[in-house]
Amino acid sequence: MSYVDGYVIPVPKANKDKYLKIATRMSAVFKQHGALQVVECWADDVKMGEITSFPRAVQCTEDETVVFS
Repeated sequence: MSYVDGYVIPVPKANKDKYLKIATRMSAVFKQHGALQVVECWADDVKMGEITSFPRAVQCTEDETVVFS
């Protein structure tokens, strides 16, 4: 059976390189524990929803972007 495991977090736009450095190291750990693939998805046009949305779920500020990993 297949499934997707992920998390949604706000990342300061200025820290994208730092985040990717850590995420690259962690992807090796996730793969050692059975992950087949690790993907970092950066929002580029995700709007703040009126009731719910990824940005609203993580209380994203103007200087942050949403990442689904």
